[in-house]
Amino acid sequence: MTADKYWFTQLEEEAERRSGQSSFHAFAEGQHSDVRGEIRNFDNGSELNLPHDGWPNHLFILIGIHGSLEALVDATSVPLRAQSQLVILPGTPCKLIARSRSAIELISLRSSLSRP
Repeated sequence: MTADKYWFTQLEEEAERRSGQSSFHAFAEGQHSDVRGEIRNFDNGSELNLPHDGWPNHLFILIGIHGSLEALVDATSVPLRAQSQLVILPGTPCKLIARSRSAIELISLRSSLSRP
């Protein structure tokens, strides 16, 4: 549902409806934006490295929709499942590994936060 001042979707329903796509944008689709929302669908065993080198000034927010994933942040393993939220600071390596068929929302924001 869209309007001039907002965009709304039920994430689990949208992820399931578009499960044939590996990813799609929840907002800012087809536009350049400093803030983007992308739904990523994973098959069991799929992996994704967040682009911390290519986008060194971006803060990443991951929100679990369904299924389970493991996030490897530096040397720490963090479990992601429905309703989990993980914030990755700019420049921090993060690898996602799906432990089941799953979906997350990946929000990226251009940040002025710099890391030493």
